[in-house]
Amino acid sequence: MELDNQSPETIEYKAISGKFGDVRYFITTLDQSDAVENIRFADEIQGSWSFSERVQRKLDENRANTEIFSYLAQGGIRFFNSIVVVLLPNSNDQREFWDFSTVSSDGKPIEKWVNLKLYKNVARIVIDGQHRLLSLRRYWNAHTGKEPLNPQQINENFNCSETFDIPVVYLVFRDLGKVGHADSSETVRDEIIKATRNIFTVINKTAKSIDKQTQLLLDDSKISALIPRKLLEEGVLEDRFVKWSSKSRNLTQSEPYLTTLDLVSQCTIELLKDYQKQALKKSFNSLTERDTALANYYESHPKLPIIGTKALLKWFFTELQPFKDWVSQLNYVGINIPIQPEQSRLSAVQKTSIKELRDSNILYTILGQKILFSAVSRFLLKIRIEYRIPAILDAVSLSITKMDKDGFFCRNAPHWFNVLVRPNEKLTMITTGTGTEKCIELVKMILLDSSDGVRDLIKRTKDDVSNEINWNEASISTWRREFHVILPEVDFIDEQIKESSESDDSFAEVRDLLDSSEEDEEESDEIEDDEDIFKETEEVKD
Repeated sequence: MELDNQSPETIEYKAISGKFGDVRYFITTLDQSDAVENIRFADEIQGSWSFSERVQRKLDENRANTEIFSYLAQGGIRFFNSIVVVLLPNSNDQREFWDFSTVSSDGKPIEKWVNLKLYKNVARIVIDGQHRLLSLRRYWNAHTGKEPLNPQQINENFNCSETFDIPVVYLVFRDLGKVGHADSSETVRDEIIKATRNIFTVINKTAKSIDKQTQLLLDDSKISALIPRKLLEEGVLEDRFVKWSSKSRNLTQSEPYLTTLDLVSQCTIELLKDYQKQALKKSFNSLTERDTALANYYESHPKLPIIGTKALLKWFFTELQPFKDWVSQLNYVGINIPIQPEQSRLSAVQKTSIKELRDSNILYTILGQKILFSAVSRFLLKIRIEYRIPAILDAVSLSITKMDKDGFFCRNAPHWFNVLVRPNEKLTMITTGTGTEKCIELVKMILLDSSDGVRDLIKRTKDDVSNEINWNEASISTWRREFHVILPEVDFIDEQIKESSESDDSFAEVRDLLDSSEEDEEESDEIEDDEDIFKETEEVKD
């Protein structure tokens, strides 16, 4: 109900009042109808465009009406922080429009509890929480039938039958606009705009988005966060080898952890990148939805149902020989990693040992692990469906062990120079450009023993990355012959499954073409594939 059209001329709210310097604030709750129909955006107020330009950022309506609206409409536990609102009169002539009185009980005032009185014809402008308000409006329109849910939303079990109490914080500045203080300023509206601009700038400049590591630890709605955390909670991956207790998504050269929670999430995204709408971008807000999602994408996998995501990630991080060697080396030098968030305290000798180990092999870098996992994932989705069984992992493991023993993954191997490693004294990893994707293609090609596209890969790598790479057809042919995966013997599947596998292979070929394009931006809106996570950082001295 729009209050401006109602009488009397004022409306009262029970509120908690407090002061923050020259700002007095009132914390209260509004019915959803009150909030969505009476709180305004600056650009909705006639003649206030300059205020909008100076105070409010451009709204991302698509984000509000899809991502945030989905959060509200898909049920489960959800909550919004308070929407922050200022009172803006139409002109400097309108100089009295709010007041408050204390609340008493048994004749005694209750500290900080007040009755807040607002004039209805004064605009209430949101300065923090614009996208939340916009999504609440969309929800309210669906609730009242003004903008019904579309068929897809109905199919995804959207429900807008509930209504919410909306937490709101009203801000006023000194006594500007308070009843009985009309003489405090002759330019009340102009001064409110100036103060609002200052508050808005501080709120949006100092507010920090949650870091990726913490997001992975706290997010209960995204599969890219649920799966990595589940692996640790169930002990599938050992806590002591997966760094999760720091905001940093990197590994320093002398840290004892093998990998990071963020990289495990990136591996999850790689495995499920063909299922953007069904898995990666979908929010699983209720317990039932989360259980179903974990059954479909964690215990199992749409294209690797016999292996499953859980078993594949466990195999990769715990059963490959190079990673077993990492654990053996830590034991050899007497490193005992404490339970996180407690941090390791290593001697200088231990730190040096870890640094030397990490410098020796690209698989002991986050970037190298990303390359190998992506290559293995794409290999598994490329082979015929009858070979996607647990026995294939043993065959892949054998190939990787051969590659490792032969020095293929050595950081100083010439074939990494200028595409993955800079040929300088420190053998710095190259974390920018398209070299990573080219290396994934190379390793996948070796595992598949495929000569298709070899010349094109070499040409694209020279054109896109560096003309100084030393990849050539002869060396790639040798690697394929020595390191390709020997497929296990399997019973031939019936004709119906055979046809399915052939169509699946065709799908995989299309997928490979997509992989080489610039569609990596689509991987996830929540967990970005930020190249910075692959940068090694130098040890910070105590």
